[in-house]
Amino acid sequence: MQNIVKNAQALAILLAGMVLSFLFFFQDVIVDLRDHFASGQGYSDGELIHLVFEAIAVVVLLFGILAMRQYTAMLTAENERKKTQLSALKEDFDDLIVRRFEQWGLTGAERDVALLLLRGLNTADIAKMRSTSVGTVKVQSHNVFQKAGVTSRVEFMSLFMDEFIDVGLGSTPT
Repeated sequence: MQNIVKNAQALAILLAGMVLSFLFFFQDVIVDLRDHFASGQGYSDGELIHLVFEAIAVVVLLFGILAMRQYTAMLTAENERKKTQLSALKEDFDDLIVRRFEQWGLTGAERDVALLLLRGLNTADIAKMRSTSVGTVKVQSHNVFQKAGVTSRVEFMSLFMDEFIDVGLGSTPT
């Protein structure tokens, strides 16, 4: 999160610098044109080249500012869209887990163990978290696998990964 904030701050500083540069060069071109027209003087070759470069800088800075604002708005909208999509996928995944556990008829303890298995915890850590023995967790894991129709953690996790990928691609999980 801090990197995003730092990048946003850097972008804001860069944009502010571009705006200040634009204002400086724009004002300089306007004052230069006004002074020359007021005095009725023509431009020497050097002065004309200088004025053209300042005018080009004004135009380039203006387009740069507009492009940066548009790009920033696009990135912000894309970020919000991705956040919304990720949130929806998480909700879909949570619903999928709940439905599967209900379909398999898992007990409360088996649900707890199954969730911890999905999080990748090992048997000893699950036993410690649940204040039970490793043997109890092994039996509950075996029951979960049997009810889910799998024989290992990898198969158990792949059931959800396969369906989660389907959810992410827009199909309806079964």
